Amino acid sequence: MRDERRIIVVEEDRKSSDGVAGVCGILFFVIMIFALVDRGLTVAWATMSTWLN
Repeated sequence: MRDERRIIVVEEDRKSSDGVAGVCGILFFVIMIFALVDRGLTVAWATMSTWLN
């Protein structure tokens, strides 16, 4: 006896997640730039305070 039921395949909409991925990528990039600037200023501050003391 054969199984005559249809198989329904739901395809994902790839475009719906592209916007979220783009926003998360930009947010990650901005946070990493902020962290690098913060680290640079912290090292510069520590260096200057060592030279002055």
